[in-house]
Amino acid sequence: MPPKRKGGRLQKNEAAAKSLSISRRRQATSTPLDKAHHNGTQEPADDKGKLIARGRLSDARKWFAHRGWSMLPPSAYGTLRWGADHAWLADPVNPIRSVRRWCRRWAPWLTGAELDQLVDETKTSNKRWSHDDSAVTLGITVRDRQTLSLWFVGASDDRNYEMRLGIAKAKAAARARKSRAKNSSGRPPGRPRLEIPAWKAAGYNSKRTYQRHKALGTLAQNGTENASRSLSKNRKRDGIKVPPLMQPSVDLAGIDFERFGILKISVMKGRNVVSTWSRP
Repeated sequence: MPPKRKGGRLQKNEAAAKSLSISRRRQATSTPLDKAHHNGTQEPADDKGKLIARGRLSDARKWFAHRGWSMLPPSAYGTLRWGADHAWLADPVNPIRSVRRWCRRWAPWLTGAELDQLVDETKTSNKRWSHDDSAVTLGITVRDRQTLSLWFVGASDDRNYEMRLGIAKAKAAARARKSRAKNSSGRPPGRPRLEIPAWKAAGYNSKRTYQRHKALGTLAQNGTENASRSLSKNRKRDGIKVPPLMQPSVDLAGIDFERFGILKISVMKGRNVVSTWSRP
């Protein structure tokens, strides 16, 4: 056990370590804009939140110029609040001065009391504006975003991101076509064509069969396979290829058929009569 006189010092060290751990955990889980909107003039926000806010204010200037606005109309109070929040985030060193400067530029019709009230409201606002929330407040559509290149805001008519995803896919396909055309060798796409042997080009299954048909002069004229195996092997009598007539190997004249009581003999092959013998 440590001495009692050191107990207070140990408790203070443990409390300081716990407080430091909680502070680090909060910093790790917070976003750039979440960090920026609580800072005020004491602690500057990180560069990412500042750059996003400045980029959105730049897009807003393009949008106002496109609409022909030299200043905001009094009815656009939501746009004024949006601009005040982003002016606060854009200058973390002196956010109050940034808000006053932006409001005097785009809302010169504000009175001193109204401007002070707007600054007080900006101090306590959450300032958590997403890309699409900014587009809804400013009234920017997908077409406006693509035409004016407003890349720091979203689109008010594409909440599910379907239109922007289709545009991104079309641009990626165009880039791929351009890259392929630049690096093309002029050859057709795919693997190069292999050199096909003559027997395969003629439609035969083996080189030996092709050589046999070539020697007999029975190669297919159209360069395709035969209609059926029976035709090429002549195993079926279909009237297309008739075998030649052959003489019998037995000499009928040397046989005495009268001895057996035979009066007439006809030797046939199919419907064709090959040889005949009859009693004289």
